[in-house]
Formats: sequence, C-alpha cells, structure tokens
Amino acid sequence: MPATDQADYFSKQVVRTRRFFLPEWEDRQSDASTLCLVGGGCEWCAPDFVMDRQKFPFLAFEFVSKGHGSVTLADQTHEIEAGHAFVFDSTTPQVIRSSAEEPMVKYFFNFTGTRAASLMSDLDLSPGSVLRVTDASRVDSLLEEVIDHALRGGRFGLRAACATLEHALVLCADSRQPATTKMDPAYATYLRCRGHLLRNYPVLSSIEQAAKACFVSAAYFTRLFQRYDTETPLACLTRLKLSQAAIKLRQPDALVKGVAAELGYKSAAHFSRAFKAWSGRSPRGG
Repeated sequence: MPATDQADYFSKQVVRTRRFFLPEWEDRQSDASTLCLVGGGCEWCAPDFVMDRQKFPFLAFEFVSKGHGSVTLADQTHEIEAGHAFVFDSTTPQVIRSSAEEPMVKYFFNFTGTRAASLMSDLDLSPGSVLRVTDASRVDSLLEEVIDHALRGGRFGLRAACATLEHALVLCADSRQPATTKMDPAYATYLRCRGHLLRNYPVLSSIEQAAKACFVSAAYFTRLFQRYDTETPLACLTRLKLSQAAIKLRQPDALVKGVAAELGYKSAAHFSRAFKAWSGRSPRGG
C-alpha cells in the first residue's frame, strides 16, 4: 500500500506540512536489516502549537529546522531552536511547544521494529536525549531526502527513505554537541534563509525574492548555501515545489495546469519539464 499523508496521530496545529504515513508498517517490523519506518515529514507549526502526550507508540526523532520552542521530556524542559534534535519513545512523556513569535519548522520521524532500538542504542541517542547538531545543514538536507523518497514510493522508495534516515541519525550522533552550545552567527543566518525557503516555497518565484525577505543580498544568500549546504538555493526551492506538486497531483481532481499555477510556474509546459527532470516521469493530473 502506498504512503498516505494522513494518520490519526498527526498534529492538526500546523499551517503547512509535507508528511507521510506507511499503513503497512506492521508487516515490516520484524526485519532486522533496516528501520521499520512508520511515518514522518516536516511540519510548519502554528503559533499555538502544543503537543502534550503521556504515551506514544513509536520511537521518535525530531529535528528543528527553524524557529524556537521548548520540549519537556520526562519532566525536564529544554529550550530548542534551529539545529536542536530530540528523541523519545513510548516510555517518555513529552510536551512540545512552539514559540508564538517565531513558530518552529520541524522534522519528525517515527519508527519501530527490531533494528530501531539497537541502532539508537549504538548511536547513544537514548529516549529523552536533547542535542545540538553542529552539521545541521547536512542533516536538514538528508531529512528532506527521506520525505522525497517516501513520497515518491516505487520499488526502492521505502528502502531509500530508511537508509537515508539512518544516515541522518548517524550524522547527528557524529556531530552532536551539548544542547546549550551556541551557534555561529553566519550559520544562524544560513538556517534563517533556508528556513524561509522551507516556509514560503509555494509563493516564492526567485531566490532574489527570498533574499530580500531575509534582508540579505542574493549573492550572500547563495554564498551561505555554498558554505553550509549540499545544494544551491535554487535547487532547494525547486525540489520543495516539485515534492509538494507530487502530493497535489495525487488528488483525483488535480489538473497539471492548476498545480503549476499554484506553485508559481509561468506555464504548464515549464512545470512539466521541471517535474520530469526531478522525478523521472511526466506529471499526471485529471
């Protein structure tokens, strides 16, 4: 069964999402060769976002890409911002709260199975952990790839998503610092710029427009990505648009022309060429 973008446990206190849920996860949990990925994605938290749970059925890894908030794990509260990651499981009561002034954009991934607990133990990412990730831009990019692979589906989509998530978790463990570690100002500016792309990509038509909104020049915007990222800002913007397009095109009444216009493409032909270059297939709509 292919991935869906709906699950009972997904938060509704969001303004935008790129999420997936894999309904057949129970059939895979005995496989010791890979994580049993259940669901995940990226959430643009609403200003009043609060998630307060005493129980949760899966292991969870969350990573803050933009904004501020707090997380309370087993009665210990931590202030969190871009570059922080945290882990919890079914035994860890959790309260996740976003700042109203600068709401969080955060990734979340839920997994279970034979491989999950041993991997997290090996990486010293125990439930209740909160850490600062110094190589946050690479982790951010890998987590975007996990979502892309899961949403594309196909024969190897899930396998690629699980492998990429493992890569991201290993990188977090390798570059971890105490949660109180301060961030380099230029790196903080990069995260702010990348976060602007993540939050506003549907309405952005150019990198110049994004740079102006972030109060930096387009040249500096690009240099920040060259220094801290693995893709150009234009490649990042294009990928975000087309990944969202893939979700929209799954709707029964979707029209290629309408999706292209909604995501800021000047013509359906331009959109179709870009989509095929990204996904390897032409867009399909009603």
